[in-house]
Amino acid sequence: MVIDITLPGINALEDVLGDLSGVKITMAGNQWFAARDVLRILNSSGIKAVMETIPPGLARRRVLGEAMRIGGLVLDYRPEIASLPPSMLAGIEVIDSFEYVENDVVIAYTGKPVLTWCGLRDRRAAIPNPITEGIGAMFAKAFHENCGGYDELLAEGAFLTKIHHREIPALINAGIIDAGIVWRTEAIYWGLNYSAPEPRLVGRLAMALMPWASGNAGLAYSMLKSNSVKEAYEKYGFRWVGPTT
Repeated sequence: MVIDITLPGINALEDVLGDLSGVKITMAGNQWFAARDVLRILNSSGIKAVMETIPPGLARRRVLGEAMRIGGLVLDYRPEIASLPPSMLAGIEVIDSFEYVENDVVIAYTGKPVLTWCGLRDRRAAIPNPITEGIGAMFAKAFHENCGGYDELLAEGAFLTKIHHREIPALINAGIIDAGIVWRTEAIYWGLNYSAPEPRLVGRLAMALMPWASGNAGLAYSMLKSNSVKEAYEKYGFRWVGPTT
């Protein structure tokens, strides 16, 4: 199978950066803006890398060996380092892993504030796909437990995304929707109004080194624990929970 992340109207090549001859890294997509800083940190130490920032459910499939298509380009390498929610590492053999950042789920909006999860019923809303997105699964569970009728929310016209970290901010800025589920860091990056309703929803990410990783990948993995990387993530509002060297 080939994972297709082609998204008409949005430059999906923003989600692949670096040097294809370098260390292969796949990352949950909500950190795409921090990934650019991380790549520069690796490059400054002489380590080449190619990074892809895609929905975590797809990043897991990449680790398991699936190729990825963007338009007419197919990337069939297997990532040596993966950044995923810790639960998505279950069943994957790794050499080592560590948790490193936390992030909150929020509602980004325009116009009248949306202060509760249930308030999305009254707005033109977009929701991350719970099949490919950890944030989507977290929201679906919270909405069902606190508001009921998640399927009704979709049936009433809520937009379900394909690559949420690209789509929802773009849809809000284009005036197509007026509320959407995003990570706090994304709302901050795009300068969007947002609320963080109760119950609070918090996600974590973990880095993992794969058994087929090269020596350079091992060096890159060690650098991902550095204070420089910590500062890069904190600059964008992530809470660092990992080690530093």
